[in-house]
Parts: sequence; C-alpha cells; structure tokens
Amino acid sequence: MSIISNLLFRAARRIASDERVQQKATETYREEIKPRAEAAWSATKPRLENTRDDIKQIAEETKPTEEPARFAGRAARRLFDEITGEKPKK
Repeated sequence: MSIISNLLFRAARRIASDERVQQKATETYREEIKPRAEAAWSATKPRLENTRDDIKQIAEETKPTEEPARFAGRAARRLFDEITGEKPKK
C-alpha cells in the first residue's frame, strides 16, 4: 500500500506543478466556481438576515440568561419550522 500511495502522491505533485493544469484550474475557478458561489451567497444572505432577526426577537422575548432552555427551545423550533416549511406558531 505504501508504494501505491507514494506513486499517487508523486503523480499529484507533478500534475499540480504543471502550468497548464494551474491555468485550467484558475480558469475554472473564475468562470464556474466563483459565479456559482456568489449566486448562492446572494440567495442565502436574505434568509440568514431574517433568521438572525428572528433569533434576536426570541432573545428579547425570553431573556436567554434567565431562561436558557426556553430560549433554546424557541430558537430550535423557529429553525425547524423554516427547514420543514411550516408556519411558525406564536
């Protein structure tokens, strides 16, 4: 097994040091990976902000330092409802 892993490691090092491979990797990153990541972030950012605001509101209502279990339960319920698509219970 040691010989195979050694050969694979050497092959990977050779491939990684090849200038054509580096150029293709750079091109792939710029043209495919980066735009997809930016689109995913743009789609996710409003949900994150909404969730953050909801958890802040739950913290104001339950006082997490005095009632940590109630806060954790309400925050977990809020996140679970969003994941399952249920409407939050008030």
